[in-house]
Amino acid sequence: MKRKITNAMLLITALLLGSFILFVERGTHNSYQKSVHLKTLFAIYPDSIERIQMERDNTLIECVKTAGTWQMKKPTETPVDSGIIDKIIDGLARVERGEIITEEALRERNLTPADYGFNKPRARITFKNSRGTFSWLIGRDAPVGKSLYVMAENGGDITSAPSTLINLIPTDPKWIRERTIFSDEPATIRGLDMRRPSGFLRLRNNEETQWEMQQPYQTRVDPQTLQTLITNLTSVRIVDFITDEKTDLAVYGLEKPAYEITVLSQEEQTQTVLIGNLVADATNTLYAKNIENHSVFTVSAEWARLLDVKPDVLRSRHLVNLQSEKVTSIQLSHQQQQIEMTRITNQWQMIRPIRWDAHPAKVEELLKLLIETPIVEFIDTPSAEQSGQTTSPSAWTILLATDGMTNVLHISEPNSAGLRLVQFDQSSSLCYVPASIIRDAHIDPLFYRSLSVLEIDPVLIQTITVQKLNQPKESVQKTETGAYISGQLHRQVNPGSLTGIMWELNDLTTKRYIDFSPTALSQYGLDQPQATLTVTLNDTNIIGRVILIGNPTDDGRFAMIQGMNIIFVMSEKSAQTLTCDLTVPIENQTPEINEP
Repeated sequence: MKRKITNAMLLITALLLGSFILFVERGTHNSYQKSVHLKTLFAIYPDSIERIQMERDNTLIECVKTAGTWQMKKPTETPVDSGIIDKIIDGLARVERGEIITEEALRERNLTPADYGFNKPRARITFKNSRGTFSWLIGRDAPVGKSLYVMAENGGDITSAPSTLINLIPTDPKWIRERTIFSDEPATIRGLDMRRPSGFLRLRNNEETQWEMQQPYQTRVDPQTLQTLITNLTSVRIVDFITDEKTDLAVYGLEKPAYEITVLSQEEQTQTVLIGNLVADATNTLYAKNIENHSVFTVSAEWARLLDVKPDVLRSRHLVNLQSEKVTSIQLSHQQQQIEMTRITNQWQMIRPIRWDAHPAKVEELLKLLIETPIVEFIDTPSAEQSGQTTSPSAWTILLATDGMTNVLHISEPNSAGLRLVQFDQSSSLCYVPASIIRDAHIDPLFYRSLSVLEIDPVLIQTITVQKLNQPKESVQKTETGAYISGQLHRQVNPGSLTGIMWELNDLTTKRYIDFSPTALSQYGLDQPQATLTVTLNDTNIIGRVILIGNPTDDGRFAMIQGMNIIFVMSEKSAQTLTCDLTVPIENQTPEINEP
């Protein structure tokens, strides 16, 4: 019985010990890291350090880590370059220990720490982490070899270490200070206010993530030029630190600075930098300071000049800042004519003045002109006469809509110099653009219509009738067996003609459109057409189609599909195919033709 109890107790003890080891080891460093630390001088884990003090040549530097970022507390409270501090700590953590001189060895040699330079240590290093605070003193160099002596401040063994250790301890706080001025990432900047020798400039990023200039005038901003400005702005580095004490700003030209740059961040926070006089005996640096503290420093004069970009350079030279694939609706008005098109499932359709599919290439041609036509000149204070040109009865009005925005363009007639005035939305400014931005053809519904005027599946054709001027009518019809027979006595189907007509009707295209809703047909020879082709269909809601073929023109024949009120030009080849002899005399025996 006792043996069973003993075994149970041993099992419980083993489980408790394993749990304790697991609890202790969880979140700590592995055995390999521990073995490395046994060979290093300071045996620290860099990630665990939350405060470090470094004292050398009567200069004390103290830095504290908060939320992963290092901040200097002494000799002044200021940001530091966290990357440099991390490299210093990492370098200290890698310093290997050399010879160890124990306290017993000191007594045997009748020596004290003072003999190794610890009565007046050259430097002091203090680390603080969750386990406590640990300080080391650095004494004199060893008499032989490239090494020096190190000892814990509270006494104990003396250890030699590489003499390069001393180089890890800065003697000047400036060496580790943060030299970037603007802490915001370029992508998070939402506004700039810039007072410069060339004048005040205000830029803002609106809700649609598009930048616009608000002063000295309201206009859109060129994205690439703006990106260059922001890159130049945020790339500045402090050249030198002058003072951290409150001082007379007039001495540095900062009381009435030449530049005042304010950056607005995504969180609506601001950071303002003042830039003043040239540094004496240094023509390439200027005094500067953040308004949030007393520190005065210097920056490159060339950098400041890059910020003095003229407003006109920043202006977008694109009339419309849109991507054509994002446009969902287009409206055009000119005099009494109107056109409206909309994109439905990536297919453009005209819905005014008539509904039909629009030719995508023609719509893209219009969008390309509107989006890519460059602005030639800006008119920021237009005269009454100039403003009236964009609102006159002959002016164009164009609306381009995307999912969340509508842009309106008011475009004048061209002037003698081949330019048009344009007002963008309700802007008080106008601009000149080439007259080619819009053409009279763009208000014609036929400009956007597909060149395919008729598509009839041959399988659906029930009858075909051809009536030529002053000639007998010819027709064929499909029987129940699917064969076609002539509708006239003593005549039979001409298989070659019938096949040609069917395939021509399968995809009848035009060379060009002539008129929409014509007032008269006589000028085209369509009041008394040269030929009429009538097609009836089966198994469909469409009764049929009637094609009228009229007078010849330079590149074909005028034609119209009855009921569509569109005059177009049919190629001579298509006209000949559709009006060829549909039947032949019965004596020319030909095989029966079935539907294709």
